[in-house]
Amino acid sequence: MVSLLLSRLNALVMEGDPKERLNIATVALAALLAGGAVVLEHGFGLAPCALCLTQRLLAILAGLIAAVGLAHSPRLGIYPLLTILASVAGGYFASRHLYLLTLPADQVPSCGVDFDYMLEVFPLAEVLRAMTSGTSECTEQGATIPALALAGFAGLLTLAALQWRCRPD
Repeated sequence: MVSLLLSRLNALVMEGDPKERLNIATVALAALLAGGAVVLEHGFGLAPCALCLTQRLLAILAGLIAAVGLAHSPRLGIYPLLTILASVAGGYFASRHLYLLTLPADQVPSCGVDFDYMLEVFPLAEVLRAMTSGTSECTEQGATIPALALAGFAGLLTLAALQWRCRPD
């Protein structure tokens, strides 16, 4: 079963349509972004902030859209377009994260409560506001992780745009 799947994947990569190859690369990059975030959280003990969770969800969404497009029909233009939208949104939140890191200490959003506590107690609207605007937890980590996330979303955007623009032979 696994060998059949690997041989099919090998055939897609080596002999497949360019759109299929770009789609596979998009799914792989999205999996790398989401998997890297999970490794940082569970392997290295870095607790994700609200913006990190938003970026992770958008990377997963971009990967799922690309995977559905691969399963349904990589030649349809709607899947790369939706992947582009998810990537642009992820890039925006990664940029917002970097922006919060550049703010002086007195302009950082108020401390408030821990994000895990917000998930348990606060209404969904307040949690979504924190996930889209950021909290003081977002400024506790360095700039390396959001910068890598921004680069990853730029890569997703590029792959999806190439797939969208790719003309069949």
